Amino acid sequence: MKYKCFCKATNREDKEPRYSHNWVAAKRAMFKVYDDRVECGSWKIPFSEIESAHLYKAKQLFIPVNVLQLVTATGNYQFGFNPWANPFKFLGFEYEQSEIKLGYSIYSIVIRTLLVVYLAYLAYEKWL
Repeated sequence: MKYKCFCKATNREDKEPRYSHNWVAAKRAMFKVYDDRVECGSWKIPFSEIESAHLYKAKQLFIPVNVLQLVTATGNYQFGFNPWANPFKFLGFEYEQSEIKLGYSIYSIVIRTLLVVYLAYLAYEKWL
């Protein structure tokens, strides 16, 4: 093993990373880099099966995050890393890299709107 770190991972997102309910239920596991594959929990992805790889750099509030997206014939995987995790220099394949602004899913927008409405209601009840 060349490197390991903790990450969140999902195989339910197929576009650029975004705020989504898929990340709420994401797998939490060790991301391990070997000479010929990466593993995350029960997922084993040989380098030979990776069709494309992309590293997205974004900010979640003010905290920098990195999301590695691996596309294979059998699935699309996204791995979210903390700012101090740096498995990228140990990967045995090339990847594209870009900075993005995280988008929002409909679910994410609805939850945030309901939270603001509820907080406004509580404030109204307390002060009026």
